[in-house]
Amino acid sequence: MADKPFLLPLAGLVAGLILAHLFAVTSPPALVWCALAVTTVAAFQRGRALFLLAVAIFFFVWGLAALRPLVSPAIPIDHLLRFVSTQPVVVEGLIDRRPMLDGRGETLQLKVERLVSAGSVRKVSGDVLLKVAEGSGGFLTGDRVRFVARLKIPEVYGLPGEFDYPRYLAYRGISATAFLPRAAEVVLIRQAVAYPVQRFFDRTAQRLGKYIGECYPEEGRILRALLVGDRGGIPEETKEAYSLAGVSHILSISGFHVGVIALTVYGILFRLLVRCRWLACRLNLRRVALLATLPPVVFYLFVSGAAPATVRSVIMIVVCTVALFLERENDPLNSLVIAAFFILIWTPQLLFDISFQLSFIALWGILVLTPLLLTPFHGIDNRFLKGSLTVLMSSLAATVVTLLPVIYLFHRASLAGIISNFIVVPLLGYGAVVAGFAALVLIPLAPVMAYPFLVCAAWTVRAADYAVVTLSRIPVLPFHTVSPESLILFVVLLFAITFVNGRFRVVLGLLGAAGLVLLNWPLPAATAGALRITFLSVGQGEATLVTFPDGKHMLIDGGGTPRGDGNDVGKRFLAPALWRMGVTKLDYLVATHDHPDHIGGLGYVAAVFPVGEFWETGAPSESEQYQALKGILRQKRVPVRSITSECRPLTIGGCLIEPLAPLPGDNEGAERDKNNSSMVFRLTYGKSATLFTGDIGADTEERLLAVPEKLCCSVLKVAHHGSRHSTSPAFLAAAAPQVALISAGRGNSFGLPAGETLARLWQRRIEVYRTDLDQTIRIESDGCREVVKSFADGHFH
Repeated sequence: MADKPFLLPLAGLVAGLILAHLFAVTSPPALVWCALAVTTVAAFQRGRALFLLAVAIFFFVWGLAALRPLVSPAIPIDHLLRFVSTQPVVVEGLIDRRPMLDGRGETLQLKVERLVSAGSVRKVSGDVLLKVAEGSGGFLTGDRVRFVARLKIPEVYGLPGEFDYPRYLAYRGISATAFLPRAAEVVLIRQAVAYPVQRFFDRTAQRLGKYIGECYPEEGRILRALLVGDRGGIPEETKEAYSLAGVSHILSISGFHVGVIALTVYGILFRLLVRCRWLACRLNLRRVALLATLPPVVFYLFVSGAAPATVRSVIMIVVCTVALFLERENDPLNSLVIAAFFILIWTPQLLFDISFQLSFIALWGILVLTPLLLTPFHGIDNRFLKGSLTVLMSSLAATVVTLLPVIYLFHRASLAGIISNFIVVPLLGYGAVVAGFAALVLIPLAPVMAYPFLVCAAWTVRAADYAVVTLSRIPVLPFHTVSPESLILFVVLLFAITFVNGRFRVVLGLLGAAGLVLLNWPLPAATAGALRITFLSVGQGEATLVTFPDGKHMLIDGGGTPRGDGNDVGKRFLAPALWRMGVTKLDYLVATHDHPDHIGGLGYVAAVFPVGEFWETGAPSESEQYQALKGILRQKRVPVRSITSECRPLTIGGCLIEPLAPLPGDNEGAERDKNNSSMVFRLTYGKSATLFTGDIGADTEERLLAVPEKLCCSVLKVAHHGSRHSTSPAFLAAAAPQVALISAGRGNSFGLPAGETLARLWQRRIEVYRTDLDQTIRIESDGCREVVKSFADGHFH
């Protein structure tokens, strides 16, 4: 412990931050001062143990207090949250972060100065995240802009395994979000109002990125990501290929990139300095070269956007420099601890940043496991072979230690990364980054001299892309989720391997590995033999998972947005929720109709899940999303079944499915109403029956009333998100449900569910559940009675 003086303070700080993050437990500033006083007194006492305990407690309390402004913020009287409403407002503010491009549009973070609503102007405080769907205004940090939009307070949908987006924004100081379809709707009021230093680096990055893109439009997309942190131009297919190959991390500037540049600059400077005998006799050339390495590294840090992992690497380089000047032995692990400590003291919320976590864990694993993996090869003298083995074992160590966190965070992982890191990382890291950085320095001074370096960098990108496409065909691991307990055990195990020596380290490793296997061993479902219907909260869309008594799964619709824009619901919400609920195969995939709020997420789900059979209405469709979905299903050779009222009832897992619509003639004619031709069916298990109604309206309801006994149910999925044009009194009387489920987005602009529909349900004393209020809702039935559970009541967490 003596050789790592920052380890105990870091442990206390991390423990306090985790407690504050998970349970919103914070401490007032007065408690921090009390802990500091106790620590000061302990410093003058005999015995080191009391002082170390006091230090750990002090930083634990510091951690509790550090997140207080973010976890439990005090909202000033002029804060913009006090003026958020359902109506659009005029927003005026300063761009205080580098705009982020995404290929189609951009994202701006603004420090709001004024709001204009109902003719009144208010000076306000707080930050807004503005998402622009199409185009870029070419704005920079420090520009004052104005736009008209509806402000929204970020909220979670309430899905199992959902990423806590509101907390993520809160840790970035963002209080509200806004959306605009086009960049032209953002008006520039004045340029360069504030943040001159950050603006200088942002403008420099913008100009350098533009030059690279003009020289190499294709390869420049990767080069801009590697050199100036602009990933917006990289196509989604390329990102997916790098992810499948296990090397997506190379596209995000991290400590590795900084380290490569630092080593290259240091090596060149040192070799130049040793040629001067006069300097060699008077100066410590290693110190001078290391000190001279800092300016270009800091330049790269700010031009690339100062990501957390980059900051960590720069701090480690500074620690190494200081250690060399003080003539102290430098321990890389100690440097890592010091870097983590000072970063978290300055920005404590970074502990919960994914890039920060993976960067530190990967480097931790490399420092600890690589020497162990190289132990059997100590007898090798060939320098090239030894160096190659070191790179390979470092890749293996980084892959192993990040395997569980990557599965937990991204729900998939690939061992292809062991090979990919051995091929792609040297190409892009030692080739494209080094050559590209040389070009960055020369572009403003002598573009002609920069061009050969860009040619070299572009060539390595082409070679890396070819390798990635080939390696991305290696199948991913068949694991999509791990338990939080596994992550805790994994961190404890890594900690023990780091600080425990001798044979006991091997014993701990074996016990830890056995514990991880037991924690993730598949167990039979606790509700086997019951029917489970889970209405997933996916915003203003619809998606329902049916788990039959025999364990088979049916997904009915896949959510989306009414206009078909925005993020991929399947990738961001639906697939992670299914994996977190233990679903690894969809035996039946159902599309009730082809509207984007029902099929938006099915394309991604169909691509990443094995699908047994696809059900559709058979109606002709011109929807691009639907055609893409059908293309994926054809490629995977998934059988397609058309379901209409003319189909015979089907039996699945002891449940009876009776198709009721579309009715004859619903799928014909160019003027047909797609909502009214939705798939409708009744699912019966014992005495329980659930009626799925899609988005049908009053016309189809009236036609279904021709056979009212087929509508009788105990649970009704209310049609068309609770529209007033559906769920007529006569239809309700025939269905006579005890429970009604409505899928709608919180605060949606359509005003759904309609007040008239809710009144009709309440009038019949039907118990109503809504995804906008109750979030994800599950109904479990044993064939005799139903039990309703919801995310809002604490289930699925």
